[in-house]
Amino acid sequence: MGSRDWFFPLVAHKAPVRVFSFPQAGAGCAKLVDFAKAAAPDVTVWGANLPGRQARLEEEAPRNLDTLIDTMADEIVALIEGRYALFGYCGGALLAFLVARALRQRGTEPPASLIVASFEAPDIGRRPPDVCNLPASRMWARLVEEEVVPAETAVDERLRRISESALRADLLLLTRYEHRPAPPLPCPVTVCFGKDDPTPRGAWLGWRRQSARPVRLHPVTGRHFLLDEAGAELAAAVVAAVADADG
Repeated sequence: MGSRDWFFPLVAHKAPVRVFSFPQAGAGCAKLVDFAKAAAPDVTVWGANLPGRQARLEEEAPRNLDTLIDTMADEIVALIEGRYALFGYCGGALLAFLVARALRQRGTEPPASLIVASFEAPDIGRRPPDVCNLPASRMWARLVEEEVVPAETAVDERLRRISESALRADLLLLTRYEHRPAPPLPCPVTVCFGKDDPTPRGAWLGWRRQSARPVRLHPVTGRHFLLDEAGAELAAAVVAAVADADG
């Protein structure tokens, strides 16, 4: 794999199902490594390797959501070998959802399942606060207050320094997102959310409008930052969603 590849397999083993996975805003695919290990050997997690972070740090972060989605959909089409699924965490859930739509437009076999975590239904969900033009200290404080990033990230100077540019770009994409009505997806959807997340249940149930197949709610231990709070449990939920799709 080269640094400019859009998806990396995050574990060495090969499983019958590839799960193309999208981390939260500002994060790189390394955020998903422990999650990928926990999901093995049932599935192979391929992490999104977006410009502007980690192996592609010297590249400009994406500024156009439609172009980004089209590029990632084309990359996934080239990587599909048999059954596959899509997983998106926090802001990455919107990317996974829009990629699923783009794959349908291409006539691609639909994913076995779309799994989203800590992200409300895209037609009604709250957008992150518009902080992209704030000074760094105020931006990070606001993002912690709004539970967009963990407090641990905001106090880590090195993490702030290497992730801030990509985070600002990603948040700009999310704040500018406008939902476009389209036919429901032809794949089942699993919605993972924290048992202690105060988000109204209707925000999770709203995903039912986005799929013609069953939509399952899967509570996970924690509040919002499920990869950090219960990564192994979240991985088990993804594996179960793929297995349920088999049935």
